[in-house]
Amino acid sequence: MTNIILWNCRGANKPNFRRSIRYILKKYPTDVLAVFETHAGGDRAQRICHGLGFDSSFRVDAAGQSGGLWLLWRSNVGEVEIMSSSDQFIHARVKQGVECFHLVVVYAAPTVSRRSGLWASLKAVVTSIDGPLMIGGDFNTIVRIDERVGGNGHLSPDSLAFGEWINELELIDMGFRGPQFTWRRGRVQRTYVAKRLDRVLCCAHTRLKWQEARVSHLPFLSSDHTPLYVQMSPGVEGNSKRRPFRFEAAWLQHPGFKELLLNSWNGELRTPDALYGLRFTLKKWNREVFGDIQRRKEAFMEEIKDIQDKLDISQTDAMLEREAFLIKELEVVLEQEEVLWFQKAREKWITLGDRNTKYFHTSTIIK
Repeated sequence: MTNIILWNCRGANKPNFRRSIRYILKKYPTDVLAVFETHAGGDRAQRICHGLGFDSSFRVDAAGQSGGLWLLWRSNVGEVEIMSSSDQFIHARVKQGVECFHLVVVYAAPTVSRRSGLWASLKAVVTSIDGPLMIGGDFNTIVRIDERVGGNGHLSPDSLAFGEWINELELIDMGFRGPQFTWRRGRVQRTYVAKRLDRVLCCAHTRLKWQEARVSHLPFLSSDHTPLYVQMSPGVEGNSKRRPFRFEAAWLQHPGFKELLLNSWNGELRTPDALYGLRFTLKKWNREVFGDIQRRKEAFMEEIKDIQDKLDISQTDAMLEREAFLIKELEVVLEQEEVLWFQKAREKWITLGDRNTKYFHTSTIIK
């Protein structure tokens, strides 16, 4: 197991969630995905899970519009066996050859009364495990006063019980990189509250086995919770090789492409020489004009991350309004990108029609 994402998505049936999670999965390589508070079940939940591109999944469906936990994984992580589950956690055992690893993903109910028996249930799970263990998700409570901003500034009895539970089981907080808080509420400074409700814990065996493992708090997107990105064996990213030049059929959809060709084509040269010169013009145009969706998307993400880092320190109405605007604009860009890839994936169908051939059936399965 290499990379895991844990996220309280606050509704997996929302279009903005699906766009956000596709973007996250593309940007952050993920072997295991756990989503909480999905607000979905039955056939709808199955369709959404299938569309996320994982090989296997296990669901605890929502009760109406409340709760819901999904665990999805790729086949490369090994043999995954669901050991136990409830409406607040899933315990999975991952086996790779002779090695075994236990993963417990948690969505603690938002009210103290509903999660009153959770710590005892999880204690029974944790004490029954012999070997590496990781337990993480949305625990819906904090451990220390500095894990919140706003509110009354006191630890509740439930928070104290949670801290005692961690100490009793000798679990280790894996820490984090990125923004301090994982949940926020309030769009103006007067009502702003933020807490670290989501975290990843592990046993000593796990911490020693994966000493370089790290947890990153990703930016807030379509939920009031931030995704947690766990890298068990983070590697050093290398520079990707330069891609060879290829004509993109999607360029034909751009309103300025025809004019670019007319202005750039040198009719005095032989066709091979003219095409060779046109290649450099097209590469520059693709990078500076057609490729602006990708650049805008990354620019929005960088600014969202920057403003959320500042919100950890202090909050103003202007910053909160700016963040809301940026997230809304990012969702528009993600939707534009989705439409672009939709057109590119079906460009042959648009040209050639819906022919019942083996080629088109195979292309559909691959896509």
